[in-house]
Amino acid sequence: MTTGARLSLFAGGIGALALALNHLTAGSSPANVSLGRADVVGSLMAVGLMLVGLNWTSVDPAAQKPLTLSGEQGLQLAEGLPDAVREELGWGSRMLLLNTAAVAVHCIWKQRRLLSRGLLTGASYQDGPLAQRVLGSQRRLYLANLKLFPGRREFTYLPEGAPAVLLEPVGSQGLLVVAGASPRCFNSADLGWVKGWAERLELRLEEAERDGAAMA
Repeated sequence: MTTGARLSLFAGGIGALALALNHLTAGSSPANVSLGRADVVGSLMAVGLMLVGLNWTSVDPAAQKPLTLSGEQGLQLAEGLPDAVREELGWGSRMLLLNTAAVAVHCIWKQRRLLSRGLLTGASYQDGPLAQRVLGSQRRLYLANLKLFPGRREFTYLPEGAPAVLLEPVGSQGLLVVAGASPRCFNSADLGWVKGWAERLELRLEEAERDGAAMA
């Protein structure tokens, strides 16, 4: 909780306490208009301050401290990829690792891992029910706090203890798997960026297959 949030909650609590004491000390004296107005204004001020303090205590993704994860920095690209696909994979993964909280990026196409970049464990990619769910529904799956999900055993190829995982479909045949450095570390801008890159990747991969490139 920030200092501002603590001060706001404290001030609101003091205001509410002062109103309560005012009523207790007023005793049996008859109510008057001035006292009623003071009650209304004081109540609004106290409640407003406490609401502001509670709002400031909400989770801020940027404020989450990144965890130290195991693994070795590296870049792995599948063999036989056309230059356009290699360039797209290299550019997009680099931008994600530099500009977001991502610590590892994997691109899967037709059950084949085309790219692994960032913190690598050496474990091979294994398909699982969560990946199949994303491919089947064509909808993103963002596991903001992976330790709460029993299905985390599916991600043995990610750095051990990775707290967040984003699965973004690349058309109906591919998948982007992005590991984050802290819980709830990807904001709406990051999610939008990954979606845009997934669409570009789909176009590049489909173009390469139409041109007869060896993608399998």
